[in-house]
Amino acid sequence: MITVKRAEYLSALTCAGVKDVRYYLNGIFFDAEGFIVGTDGHRLFCGKATTEGESAIINVKAKPPAKFDHVVVDIKNRSATFIDDKAQEVLTSPIDIIDGRFPDWRRVSHFKPGKVEAIGLHLPYLADAAKCSKYFDKKANGVLEMQDAAGATRFRIGNDAYMLIMPVRMQ
Repeated sequence: MITVKRAEYLSALTCAGVKDVRYYLNGIFFDAEGFIVGTDGHRLFCGKATTEGESAIINVKAKPPAKFDHVVVDIKNRSATFIDDKAQEVLTSPIDIIDGRFPDWRRVSHFKPGKVEAIGLHLPYLADAAKCSKYFDKKANGVLEMQDAAGATRFRIGNDAYMLIMPVRMQ
């Protein structure tokens, strides 16, 4: 069983690929070491999850309900159950397990803070970072960190979560 809080789940879903030809990006990755990761290759979200040593790329078939506290993913039975803050089941959805190799997200997550004069960012991705931070904190606060003009920009959200945004080439 894998358990993940609402904020982490919705943030990973925001950054996951949609109809990407790289099929393994069209899901959320649960790392055996207790992380949830979603990426479309241009942005990446990483947060905490309770994975109990399980690792899988999944695609939940149902749209998440408006209100829930956490999601319990059962890989064996191929289902995801959304639970509210009163421990009541809100929705159970089938899931697809994506057979593929998820990118080495730790390699791109290695971050070396630095100084940069200017960096090009795709602004809708910055808006997604604000959206994700709002899942964690209604004030939508976070810390934006730069490393260099060619490296990812990190948006730290909460204590254990972050979003990486890859720079764009400015002409």
